[in-house]
Amino acid sequence: MNTVNQTFDWSRFTAALRKELVENKRGILFTIIGIYGLLTTLMIIGNITTGIMGGEAFEEFGANTPKMFIGSIMSLVICVTASLAFRNLTSKTGRTYLLTSPSSTLEKFLVNVLIYVVGAIAAYLACAQLADLTRIAVLWGFRSDTFYVPGPINFLDCVGAMRYNFENVSELSNFSHGIVIAMWISVIASAGVYLLGSVLWPRLSLLKTFAAFYALEFCFFIIAAPLFYFFGDMETLGHWFFNFVMDGNFSITLVAINVVYALVAWCLAWYIFKHKDVVSLKWWK
Repeated sequence: MNTVNQTFDWSRFTAALRKELVENKRGILFTIIGIYGLLTTLMIIGNITTGIMGGEAFEEFGANTPKMFIGSIMSLVICVTASLAFRNLTSKTGRTYLLTSPSSTLEKFLVNVLIYVVGAIAAYLACAQLADLTRIAVLWGFRSDTFYVPGPINFLDCVGAMRYNFENVSELSNFSHGIVIAMWISVIASAGVYLLGSVLWPRLSLLKTFAAFYALEFCFFIIAAPLFYFFGDMETLGHWFFNFVMDGNFSITLVAINVVYALVAWCLAWYIFKHKDVVSLKWWK
């Protein structure tokens, strides 16, 4: 069992944070450049696709659609970065280097969370904003009556929108409001799941976690499918689901499920990492 102390010291934490950033700066920099390049390409292609139809088409398409699209990609990117957090655990040398360093287990865990989850979200939003400005710089000279180039889109509004939604959490019964809150919580929960996967399966963590997650979902639906017979027919089921949504219970239930999902994933990730051993990858030994 990992016997490193579980205390927290700020100076030791910041030293461990600097150490992680310095040692992995090249990989982190290449990842940020890759995200920026991907988002720039997608934004330019998206603008070309909608811009040739004019400004009216863009307004009909929805000014918030780019934000929704970028938000969807963000959830995937965070899963990838979270799955890389504990890649040092793949070898005995890496485990020895990580688990026997002067910082406590709690500090090691928080350093990886701060860089590969919190930092990844901040870097992603910054890349999205810079990519949008690059889109304008590249396409602005081609704008005309037949080709529309919208002005800057403030993707940092996503942070303000998230804050607004959580400050008005009492309105969960509102379907659209509850769905947005559930979406944000699911991003946090997914990051926890792939962080857990990085601790359990440091080698090929992303693929293994993805396979395990969807295998569990498949098993759940296989078990849940026979329960539909209790409703008698699809018409009865449809009426029940419609009333469930209209009464506001669906969004509340979805938020509750995602909260439990996030708590379980993050607590398991911390618990299993705390019990990691230098000698074996099996946390229970």
